[in-house]
Amino acid sequence: MIVYPDNKSFKTTKKDINYQIKDGRYQTLFQQVNAAAFLTTFEGKILEANLKSCDLLGYTWDEILKLSLKDIFSPSTDWPQFIDELSGKGGIHFEAENVKKDGSYFPVEISTSLFIMNGVPVILTLIWDITERKLAEEKLRASEEKYQGLFESTPDGMLVLDARGEILDINSKALELFGLKYQEMIGKNLLSMGLLTPKALSIVVKQFQELLSNKKSTSSETEIIIKNNKNLYVELTSFFLIKKDNEIDNFVLVIRDISDRKQAEIKLAREHELLQTLMDSIPDSIYFKDEENRFVMVNKAKAHHSNVTPEEMIGKTDFDFLPPDEAQKAFEDDEEVIKTGKFLINKIEKITNKDGTQRWVSVTKIPRFDTEGNIVGTMGISRDITEWKRLEELYKKEKEIFS
Repeated sequence: MIVYPDNKSFKTTKKDINYQIKDGRYQTLFQQVNAAAFLTTFEGKILEANLKSCDLLGYTWDEILKLSLKDIFSPSTDWPQFIDELSGKGGIHFEAENVKKDGSYFPVEISTSLFIMNGVPVILTLIWDITERKLAEEKLRASEEKYQGLFESTPDGMLVLDARGEILDINSKALELFGLKYQEMIGKNLLSMGLLTPKALSIVVKQFQELLSNKKSTSSETEIIIKNNKNLYVELTSFFLIKKDNEIDNFVLVIRDISDRKQAEIKLAREHELLQTLMDSIPDSIYFKDEENRFVMVNKAKAHHSNVTPEEMIGKTDFDFLPPDEAQKAFEDDEEVIKTGKFLINKIEKITNKDGTQRWVSVTKIPRFDTEGNIVGTMGISRDITEWKRLEELYKKEKEIFS
């Protein structure tokens, strides 16, 4: 603390001070310091200033020397309190706003030091313009708020991990999935918490390795262990957080709950299996076609009649298996069903197989609809009635003989 002799205040003037700052060494330092520099009296009167102070505040040299720190500091500055704190600590470092000659305010960082020169207290004040830094901080703050908003609002669980797998941050969705609190997970190592099944653990490690080598990783489906020690189907995806200089920062692990989708896939697969079993158990030819009259599904009987496997028929048309004239008739029937939406019921046709043998069939075709009611193809059932046609012809001949 500065103690005044006889408890009296000093009234400092240029005449009272032997300017050590005028010494060549100190003058060079005073002028070259990367800040606006002021040497003032204890009352704030500016005794000396460097050229950067003129640039910073917009004053001429003569104008600067007529001012006080009180003219430069924000009007809200409590000068007595400032002096008391400076006297008590010997120096203060703080951020504030200063006033330029044109009356505009700008953010600054101020460092003040109190010392005695020839028995007189003087103040050395250094002022840095931190406008760009404040703008960068505001931009960073806005970016962090945006990041945090996305981080929390996403329907997926997200964890930010370091290279060792330590949890640096975690969003609410991930906490909900695992049934744990923030304090129970933050700072813990995800790879050793028992929340990942062995398969999920190997996937996460592999994704991290892929990121390090290729800067990208693929998504993978697996199971994790969630609250109540249950398994949950999820899709795991990893990516890097990148710093502004393109330097790798941390890993982000995205956990997407796909249990509903997985159950739907299992149900669909089971229904498909049941449908395929039913189709393959029926001796009639059953087939599904798309809008281009290409086969998208056939049963074994249909493929057998064409002397191929069901897989060999997928994506092909009747022109690949029937004579051109018969294929054209089938094509025209399909087009009529797709165009009108009307059913074709029990149409009798003669079919010629690849080996030249012929058979009679009863054909039924109906349109296929999507979930919105649009026609997307046809479904057909062909029943072999060759034996029935043979008996019918035999009956006709016998009837002619005995009539």
